[in-house]
Amino acid sequence: MRRLASLLILLPAMAFFSCNNSGAAKEPVADSVKTVAFDFKGWLKQLKPVEMPLYSYGLESIDSTLGPFAQSGFYHVSAGILSRQKNYIAIAAQCMYKKDDQASIMLLLIYSPDGKEIARQEIGMEKEETKNGESNAVHKWPEFINDSTFWVKETWYTRKKDATDGESKARIKQFRITAQGQVEAVPQETIPFETYASRFKSLTTPFTVQWNMVGLQPVSLLTPYYDFSELIYFEKIKLYHYGRINLPNKGVYLLYTAGPLESGESVMDSTVQLVYYTPDGKESSSVRLNGYTGSEGYYESYGHASIAADGTISVTEETNDEGVGGDLFFTYRLEDDMKYTPDAGAKFKRQMVGRNFVADDFTPAGLKELLAERRKNYEGTVDVDTEFDQSLFTIHRDETTYVRLHVYDNGTDQLVEIYTVGTDLKVLDRYVAYNNLKKIPYEKASARDNVSVEGEIEKDDVAVKQTKLDGTAMMSLKDKLIVITPEGKFEVRN
Repeated sequence: MRRLASLLILLPAMAFFSCNNSGAAKEPVADSVKTVAFDFKGWLKQLKPVEMPLYSYGLESIDSTLGPFAQSGFYHVSAGILSRQKNYIAIAAQCMYKKDDQASIMLLLIYSPDGKEIARQEIGMEKEETKNGESNAVHKWPEFINDSTFWVKETWYTRKKDATDGESKARIKQFRITAQGQVEAVPQETIPFETYASRFKSLTTPFTVQWNMVGLQPVSLLTPYYDFSELIYFEKIKLYHYGRINLPNKGVYLLYTAGPLESGESVMDSTVQLVYYTPDGKESSSVRLNGYTGSEGYYESYGHASIAADGTISVTEETNDEGVGGDLFFTYRLEDDMKYTPDAGAKFKRQMVGRNFVADDFTPAGLKELLAERRKNYEGTVDVDTEFDQSLFTIHRDETTYVRLHVYDNGTDQLVEIYTVGTDLKVLDRYVAYNNLKKIPYEKASARDNVSVEGEIEKDDVAVKQTKLDGTAMMSLKDKLIVITPEGKFEVRN
């Protein structure tokens, strides 16, 4: 996350998308498209009222050879009426540049009842460009608060040449439509960082984080001191000042909180976020301390957070999206105990001090039931695998350890075992979770060397270097606790 000073780094990229340049000289742009005289009342008959919230796919296709864009060069136009007022009619138009290309702009057009254009505002954009090996993508879209007030949400993503990952930034602009149909921008906040930070009540360390919104004041969505990347896709954002912790000679922690937020099937609930700023207000790093984010059955949650007197942060980060998948379906969660130590420049030293894979289904009775359910799902299928592997999770130390599941299921012979392999793909150890072998010996049914880990994180991956485990790895089964040693061996503790 970054403050406005960092956001300014990307303004050239935004200008690159907002005006003519060598790579897009022939494409129409919102402020340069010259409309032509047209039959306003006849064109208006093509347009239908728009249901809120406004989405580009909610606008209906219209004849792009008619109306104000007849000579604009747009390949496709869809539009709809946002509102009819005494002095004006507000129309949204989504304009596609080329066939089979997602690049587009969305315009808010304001006309007088007799068809005179009063105002025009760009409220949406889809644009991606690559130049000299650097790629830039911009996405803008509107969110209407009511008929006369709306936000334009902006995200842009930049990836430098030869870089694996890029940086995302986001901000919100607010506009209002006057009674006469003019579009006015609500000014962004321009207060000193010290004034902004004083809005957060001072917290005393050591501090245990608990979600609370009682008596808190809302954060201005027009502040330059907060990057909205993590919240931008949620609707009706309400963010609050939670608290402030000063770090002598290093910077300041500002803690934010939000209540439930939604976006389609995605939800964020009761979250507390900490942002680490330099003394002059540069937003550099952030940590989620509390809350839940979920979509389509997958989730991340954060809890048990505390802040020590020296600013060191401890938090448990939980997820169920660690690559578990395959023929045997079961529920699980992965709990990572993380520690964030403040360094200079508002950066954190990030450490994983514990990793725990929790799965209550791993009992003989539970696995027997899961195998029966699998057979039921494949009933009537000729080609059913009698033996298969699937990933459980990965432990990143100096040597990476893959923790996997091996299943043998053939008639009355059944075996489920958890096993580990190193980067050389040799089996390090096995734990038998369920053994119902009758005809085939265990040695022939058990996991073997050289299993494929294609698609799983490898030892030299950049992300691995950032999340090495410096602590205990274990599996919490329903009736067993299994510690996995740095050598990949299982130590069973009842």
